[in-house]
Amino acid sequence: MTLVGVVVIAGALAGCSGGEATDRTGSPDPAIVEIAEPDRVVVDDFEAVLLDGSEVSSSRLDGVVTVVNVWGSWCGPCRVEAPVLREVSQQYDDRGVEFLGLNVRDNDAAALAFERRFKISYDSVTTSDSPRVSLAFGGLLTTAAVPMTVVVDPERRVAARVIGAVTAATLRALLESVLEEADDRDGR
Repeated sequence: MTLVGVVVIAGALAGCSGGEATDRTGSPDPAIVEIAEPDRVVVDDFEAVLLDGSEVSSSRLDGVVTVVNVWGSWCGPCRVEAPVLREVSQQYDDRGVEFLGLNVRDNDAAALAFERRFKISYDSVTTSDSPRVSLAFGGLLTTAAVPMTVVVDPERRVAARVIGAVTAATLRALLESVLEEADDRDGR
């Protein structure tokens, strides 16, 4: 197993308890991990219903950088990070970055009220489909740790994960890293 694989596992086990693992963002927090390209897990196929009643599938992740966030309206840290996610989603919209929420342990009415309150404009998967969708992420995304955020590269591989509320600076750094990789691959 590679060092990055060990850091990812340590992050999953340690949660927000501290530690000294360091990734490319310079974070000493094992809850923030970037995954080297050779060690990335491909997101399996999935289909799900969104809170607005429409459907989404894993093909939405193909060819674009995507941020996937696990959240619940009952979650205090989710309320803290909601404005951050909204701000960063708006900042990166013109760069083609997609955002997708996975609402967990909630009811649709409370989730929709949360989205209205925090002016969340990106789609979220319903509570009933979120656990199944999380399984498509090969163990790197779970509905048990809330909030949790992953960044998926254009090849539909998990490139980074944050356990706990993500800050704007951390999310921007992770996105810039993945976008730079994509630009380098495309020869830009």
